[in-house]
Amino acid sequence: MVQGKPSKTDVIKQLTKVVCRGGSNLDEAEVLAQVLKREEGISTTLDTGLSIPHARLEELDGFQAALAVLPGGIEDPSGPHLEIKAMFLFLSPAKQAFFQQHLQILASLAEIFKPDFISALAACQSPQEAAQKIAAEE
Repeated sequence: MVQGKPSKTDVIKQLTKVVCRGGSNLDEAEVLAQVLKREEGISTTLDTGLSIPHARLEELDGFQAALAVLPGGIEDPSGPHLEIKAMFLFLSPAKQAFFQQHLQILASLAEIFKPDFISALAACQSPQEAAQKIAAEE
């Protein structure tokens, strides 16, 4: 765990660990490198407070994700006016058959994770309660 206020990269590292620990055969260092490389190109932080770092990986056969809710917010280094309140790390297969669904998931995340919804997640008392709120929005 990171002490003090984490950086965007710190949170991405933690979420990468969670995703790679989830029973997959993903190489954590490689996944992190690909996600961070994607973030260098253009920030995935929206003005709603949601950041969606993501990567498409050849070795995946399905979608994987991890969520962090950051009630205190963290600054996005690519735009000091952007405050991240929730981060959704999203990995998808780099196969053409999954590309349309990849785009649909990104669009759905942007639609669901508005400031009021992110605040509601921050008020949850457990990960299970947050998961129930998210499921109810789908």
